[in-house]
Amino acid sequence: MPLSNYRHFSLALIAILTISACSTMPSSGAPVTVTSTKSAADTTQTADQLSQIQTQLASLQTQIDGLQNQMNDIRQQQTTLSRYINVRIPASEVSATSDSAANDNTSEARRLYNAGLYAQSIRLLKNADSGGNGSASAQERMWLLLQSHARLNNCESVINIGKRFTNLFPQNSHSPNALYQVAQCQAHLQQQDIARTTYQRIISSYPNSSAASRARHLLKK
Repeated sequence: MPLSNYRHFSLALIAILTISACSTMPSSGAPVTVTSTKSAADTTQTADQLSQIQTQLASLQTQIDGLQNQMNDIRQQQTTLSRYINVRIPASEVSATSDSAANDNTSEARRLYNAGLYAQSIRLLKNADSGGNGSASAQERMWLLLQSHARLNNCESVINIGKRFTNLFPQNSHSPNALYQVAQCQAHLQQQDIARTTYQRIISSYPNSSAASRARHLLKK
């Protein structure tokens, strides 16, 4: 083969191989397509994460609102209780005038008792344990004080006030029950013999009372 023809053949072969190689190479646009697809996937994932975070924030906000409502309720309850706790107790004096002034808070003490605020009722009635001037109002205050102590299971106070109430006001309709509460507290303090004596006193002093009926039942045990 002439040299010139060989050179032409070689050049043609190189051209063919070059074209073939170029046809098998990935186009320059392919990497752009992959990158674009990956970027879109990342954007979708980020959007999902943001959606989840927003959902969590909404849930937390709901919980915060609920806690805020509870705090408001607690503040309102504290405000209501503070009105009772901060009740000003009038100074006690022996005169009839001071006794009349003290009687003015009987309705407030009764309201506290009915609300279940027995300790506050006791604070308001702390000077009523002597029986005052013996008036109907003084007797009511002393009875209310006794009941407040009974509700709190202050047995020593119940025994002391109950005995004094019955001795001062034996004709009061509450006296049988006052003695019965005394006996109950004595039994609670393991003073069984003393309690039996108190039950017998109820039966002998107030035989027709419901307290006497309960005392008879207990003595039969």
